[in-house]
Amino acid sequence: MQFGIPKYIEIEDKIVGPLTFKQSLYIGTGIVISLILWFYLKFLGFLIISIIVNVICLALAFYKPHGFPLSHWIKVLFKYLFKPKLYIWRK
Repeated sequence: MQFGIPKYIEIEDKIVGPLTFKQSLYIGTGIVISLILWFYLKFLGFLIISIIVNVICLALAFYKPHGFPLSHWIKVLFKYLFKPKLYIWRK
């Protein structure tokens, strides 16, 4: 008996329209933070901080340098910065 082999297993499922769960979570987080800022800041402060937060959230959701999501690069950066390094010199 033959069984079908799943294809495209590395592609995430689309949950909300054309967005994956992670993308919708990043965008929703940006919206919630902007909503909270709206109640606590004056308009100019809200506008500046909200634009910065939403650009970061959109970059996390959609920007993929070299085919990897931006969250992967941030995780690799923190591992590099905080993991002990051993430098070996060889002649």
